[in-house]
Amino acid sequence: TGSIEFASMSWARPYISNLSMGPEPEAPSDLLQSGDVIYVTWEDDQWQLAQKPQAQSALVSLDTHDGGILALVGGFDYQISKFNRVTQGARQAGSGFKPFIYSAALASGMTPATIINDAPVVFADQGLENTWRPENSGGRFFGPTRMRKALYMSRNLVSIRLLRQIGVSSAIRYAGELGFDTDRLPHNLSLALGSAEFTPMEMATAYAVLANGGYRVEPWFIDRIEDNTGETVYRANPARVCKEDCQAARAEAQAINDLLADNLDSYRSPLPEPVDAKRVQDPRINFLITNMMQDVIQRGTGTRAKVLQRNDIAGKTGTTNDQKDAWFSGFNPDVVASVWVGFDQPTNLGNKEFGGTAALPIWIDYMKDALAGIEEKAVIPPDQIVTVRIDPDTGQRVDATRSGSIFEYFRTENVPSYELVSGPASSSEAADDEALPLDIF
Repeated sequence: TGSIEFASMSWARPYISNLSMGPEPEAPSDLLQSGDVIYVTWEDDQWQLAQKPQAQSALVSLDTHDGGILALVGGFDYQISKFNRVTQGARQAGSGFKPFIYSAALASGMTPATIINDAPVVFADQGLENTWRPENSGGRFFGPTRMRKALYMSRNLVSIRLLRQIGVSSAIRYAGELGFDTDRLPHNLSLALGSAEFTPMEMATAYAVLANGGYRVEPWFIDRIEDNTGETVYRANPARVCKEDCQAARAEAQAINDLLADNLDSYRSPLPEPVDAKRVQDPRINFLITNMMQDVIQRGTGTRAKVLQRNDIAGKTGTTNDQKDAWFSGFNPDVVASVWVGFDQPTNLGNKEFGGTAALPIWIDYMKDALAGIEEKAVIPPDQIVTVRIDPDTGQRVDATRSGSIFEYFRTENVPSYELVSGPASSSEAADDEALPLDIF
């Protein structure tokens, strides 16, 4: 026998639809009758009323250095459904795809301080609809916006304009280098909003490139197989990120193999020749996009993750049209994890269910344990990255006397020029929506 506090039942409002619920219960008798069979869970040192969810979720986590799978959860309960949503459930990526559009933009010569207009836009595109009127979440527009802020606030109109400026084909080629199947990327501007469908495994693999400094690694499951005598008959040899001391590691492996060769009684298999992961992203671009994604957590749509109290984590929320899919993919230099939440048959998750509210809390719970005992690692700027003081509203370089100025990172060849006009910083980010121009393409 046990007891359930009524406070743990208050969530159990009657179901009306995915978008509405009935009144909150006022007493246990509003929910339960004698003889009912119910689900319960043991949480926070007490029994709580529970139920089988209709929504599903998936989580996969990789070692960023070699792609080794650290955790994989393909759904709520394997006994209920054998469908593995990590490897089989391709869904629209939503804004979780934006870091790769922004990476392509940075590679084309743009900077975190580049100003893009966040304003209404209408496209006549037969490939999408007769008229496409994309909007930001919440329906507001904010005028000229720095790329950094547009990413951490997940501004859709800025992403579309970025993609239009660099070209869809260029962005697709760039995403292909990072591991995405280019045949599945739409050749239109909806690409900027993550209309392509990918599995959590594919998203985590691509995010691993951002996490490990720009190297492509592939997921793998099995480290080694031993026979009944203890002899290793198979040993994984995945491509590994090799940044420092690679020659020392190779020399150590060779020394061990030489000893094994000299010991005829040894049953141990020789160590395989190390395979180096291929660099697919410029280290400076990698630093800039990672630094921008750290701001997603520090001041953007992923601020809930600040509860982890780490300065080496970065990530991106993702929510698709009608809130049918909620994502959060994020990392530190050692661990990357991607979380998806949704219904197997795409349906609205609810009015308040976004990447930052549905998927991010799961990511936080996992990373709290995954990063326990792992020392925080600062992301060090590579060579030819400089810090410059800018006006946050214009993105232009200013001197130290400029009120409201901030520091920003740049590649040396992209440092902006000084502003011609001095004075206090403006406040264009608070521009009136109705004063913004309507662009038609």
